[in-house]
Amino acid sequence: MSNRAPDPVTCEVVRHGLTAAAEQMAAAVERSARSQVVREMLDYSTGVFDASGGIIAQSTRIPIHLNSMTRPLRRLLELYPLADWRTGDVYITNDPYSGGQHLPDIMTFAPVVVDGECVAIVGTIGHHADVGGRAPASYGADATEVYQEGFQIPPLRIVREGHWNELFLPLFAKNIRLPDTTVGDLKAQIAALGIGAGEVARIVRRYGTADFLAAAVELVAAARRVMTEAIGMLPGGAFRAEDVIDGDGIDDEPVRIVVEIRRSADNRLTVDFTGTDAQVRGPINSPIGATESAVYYGTSAVLQPGATPNCGSYEPIDVIALEGFVLNPRHPAPVVGRSVFTHRIANVVMAALGQALPDRACAHHYGNSNVSILSHRTDSGAARVLFEIGVGGWGGRPGQDGPDGLSQGVHNSRNNPVELVEQEFPCRILRYAYRTDSGGAGRWRGGLGLERRVLVLAECEFSAQFDRMKFGVPGLLGGGEGAPGELELERSGDDVTRIPGKVVGLRLHPGDVLTVRTQGGGGLGDPRERDVAAAATDVRLGKVSRHSLTNDYGMNLEEIE
Repeated sequence: MSNRAPDPVTCEVVRHGLTAAAEQMAAAVERSARSQVVREMLDYSTGVFDASGGIIAQSTRIPIHLNSMTRPLRRLLELYPLADWRTGDVYITNDPYSGGQHLPDIMTFAPVVVDGECVAIVGTIGHHADVGGRAPASYGADATEVYQEGFQIPPLRIVREGHWNELFLPLFAKNIRLPDTTVGDLKAQIAALGIGAGEVARIVRRYGTADFLAAAVELVAAARRVMTEAIGMLPGGAFRAEDVIDGDGIDDEPVRIVVEIRRSADNRLTVDFTGTDAQVRGPINSPIGATESAVYYGTSAVLQPGATPNCGSYEPIDVIALEGFVLNPRHPAPVVGRSVFTHRIANVVMAALGQALPDRACAHHYGNSNVSILSHRTDSGAARVLFEIGVGGWGGRPGQDGPDGLSQGVHNSRNNPVELVEQEFPCRILRYAYRTDSGGAGRWRGGLGLERRVLVLAECEFSAQFDRMKFGVPGLLGGGEGAPGELELERSGDDVTRIPGKVVGLRLHPGDVLTVRTQGGGGLGDPRERDVAAAATDVRLGKVSRHSLTNDYGMNLEEIE
């Protein structure tokens, strides 16, 4: 490697070039994928890594994937030394206990080889519509072991210099419900690796290997400096926040999450989850890779919003999550619903940092993936699966109300169009609207949750992985709670019944109506200090009822209009 310092202009060109390579990979996946989970919801990510496995560029997709590919990639590098990685090789894993997230998230990697040297690695991660297991979409809310959650792929090589391992795909396809869809998505990921590797190689050849590697090192160092300076803004002391999960779906006892954040004298940040409950029987445990990613999102959102993160951004952050506890479970604990916790990790991290930086404080957001799954067998026996994530309201923040019905930053997933849902699954959407009064009252109101009513047109099964059904979404500084979520079923001729937030295989019949109501965001500040014109507008738009205006805000519409 060259001993001279890299040119700042070259560094910026390389940075943007690597980001563009990651975005081109992402575009290739989107255009080639088969499932609505990847193609429409965009539940996937792409990135470029250095030869040690540290991420140096990524696409703008799913924040929970932040740095989540580094642990699995480094495990692969332990098993397959870098010197043996060749052009055309592809490596794969979905193992949550090798640093992954959960089994539906399959990761693929390929080397960037220039003049016989592996100078970088490209990778993709995608959430697959089904990877087997006891329940459709591989979401069994009553799973008690990871073995029940799907097909486990240990870190391994599946393509050698362009030649597939002929045993892998038939074995994989035989163990999943949607082989054409899932294998199609996997091939889209692998095809994107070729595009990414080619783009990165072009950058390397333009500047030369030595200058490219020097620029990559400087990009990581620069990101580390930015994060270290941001940490330095925090005052001394410890900042603590906590939240509670409804239950794991089996034992149904509340599960507590606690965080304490401390800044050291040399501007390192310790994010300590000591005091959080032990791992649970149900599938909401969060593997350490997912826990770390949620921490990195929460800290980046508060300390350096708008910055371009890479592995240097995360180096000054030390995460303490004890093994055997819910944020770092021991094998074979089930983990498919880990997003119940990753959302809350982000919530409590942002809440704790908000105590240190009040001008950046915000009330809690809806904080849950709200996974709902409809599954159906056609007359020919083929499986059809509709996987959706219901989004909700964000918390009020200084100077602004919380956004309504917006995919929370940990996810950043895209909405499933109603027309597509009705085309791909035997159902009809009767209503899709904001929930009046679901946002927590406050000087800055919490964002609204959503209501979706679905008419079932064929025999099918419903499964869900919801939370925040028992407890409201916390407000801040006198703000009110956001409304909890609700699931309801109306059968023909019967009364409406409530459905638990975590359920598997509930039989639905033609004519049944399923109603999904997502959570609102917490309010910020005393509601009686709310701007009168803003309150009146809320009522006119149907976001706040006259009853809430009077009882929560202390206003009368006739008097303020």
